[in-house]
Amino acid sequence: MSRLFVAVPLSQPLKTRLQTIQPPKTRGISPMAPDNLHLTLQFIGDADPELVIKALSTVRARSFELQFTELSQFRNGVIWLGVKDCPELKALQLSVLKALIKAGLPLEKKRFVPHITLARYKRHVPQPMIEELIKQTAADVPAEQVMAFSLFNSQTEDEELVYKRIRAFPLSS
Repeated sequence: MSRLFVAVPLSQPLKTRLQTIQPPKTRGISPMAPDNLHLTLQFIGDADPELVIKALSTVRARSFELQFTELSQFRNGVIWLGVKDCPELKALQLSVLKALIKAGLPLEKKRFVPHITLARYKRHVPQPMIEELIKQTAADVPAEQVMAFSLFNSQTEDEELVYKRIRAFPLSS
């Protein structure tokens, strides 16, 4: 079994730009590795990848553009970049969710909050420091054309979290 999730992969130019607004690695703050930056559509967890691939192969959606808002945080230790309201993204996420449920996969019930995780922080990091870090603006983060979504596997290699793409699913233009 694998720890699987479905996500929108990001282009290399966008990942490079996001690195410039990520908080620096300091005691208690860990920026996401550039290759791990993505926008999660649905966390699956332990599941048979072939069953998930079969389910996701039924999803039909059109390509669309993502635009970004400001940096923010979840109180569970995540600093993230927000995504402007995008009906096409919401429709894609709902289609993915429905396909996975139809395949009989048990999924956690969680409200979809589109974002890109930029860093994680520990509880001991002072809240004023986190608030200062998230004051950066995302107005100059370029829009991203979404041409596909992908199934990823989350695994640990040499004590580092690594996300590996299992299969990409192209969107129609």
